[in-house]
Amino acid sequence: MLQQTTVEAVIPYFHKFISKWPTIKKLSESNIEDIMDAWSGLGYYSRAKNIHKTAKIVNKEYNDKIPDNYEELIKLPGIGPYTAGAILTIAYDKKASVIDSNIERIILRIQGIKKPKDKVKKELIKISEELCPDSRSGDYVQAMMDLGSAICKPNNPKCNLCPIKKFCYSYKNNLVNLIPIKKTRKPIKIREAYLFWIVSNQNRVFLRRRPLTGLLPGMLEFPSSDWITKNKKTKKEILFPIKGNWKPVTGNVLHTFSHFQLSLKIYICRDVNEKKLEGIWKKENDISDLNLPSLMKKVYKHVFSNTNH
Repeated sequence: MLQQTTVEAVIPYFHKFISKWPTIKKLSESNIEDIMDAWSGLGYYSRAKNIHKTAKIVNKEYNDKIPDNYEELIKLPGIGPYTAGAILTIAYDKKASVIDSNIERIILRIQGIKKPKDKVKKELIKISEELCPDSRSGDYVQAMMDLGSAICKPNNPKCNLCPIKKFCYSYKNNLVNLIPIKKTRKPIKIREAYLFWIVSNQNRVFLRRRPLTGLLPGMLEFPSSDWITKNKKTKKEILFPIKGNWKPVTGNVLHTFSHFQLSLKIYICRDVNEKKLEGIWKKENDISDLNLPSLMKKVYKHVFSNTNH
């Protein structure tokens, strides 16, 4: 859960997840749709799919015990060099290379490396393993993570509070605001789509589950058209899912994913016969209780703010 997500965001999800699936065995016996629902709102949903796959493998091949060696760990879905190193050091107190964004930044500054981090990955891995102690490696790794998040911050680091500043090349040479070397960002792509808010003659709203592949896998959604890259030359025809009296909702919903921004124009259709669509129908007031991804929560709030009920 902590991959690419802050501790503050993870804590409530973690406690809820662990209380529902306290063991690898229980997790391996779970339904993937339940896992996806519990993950709803955390983002990067491939992590949820991988934790489910890995639980099944660990249950079947390792008798519910996570492996304690790098070669076996790295084979498991969703476990790369960083997670494998974190497991070895924190769970098994073994010496290993662990590099998250915080540790990476500390190493770059201590060593005074004036190259983009992508150009020195092998060097960083080597230094990380050399720095890791033979004993209490888990304490060391977590201390480095905390040092990076609380003191050796990306911007305006608190060098006066840093317990290792006397070892830091960047601190001694006034380079802390120049290192790490910032990578030139590419302009973010914009995709557009139409979203269809469908209300039945029983005053219930239509939802469906997304496929288990692609973005927001297995999550509940309000149906939409394909998410197409914005192109000024192309005027898209609206292909409504059913015939009806469709009306636009004021404004657009914007949502930023890791590699693009999505702009949704919402159209609403009421008094629909529920037999015309196969999916899930929910009362409007019950939608807020569903485990919806962040994008669909935005859609729900936007519709309720801009329509009469």
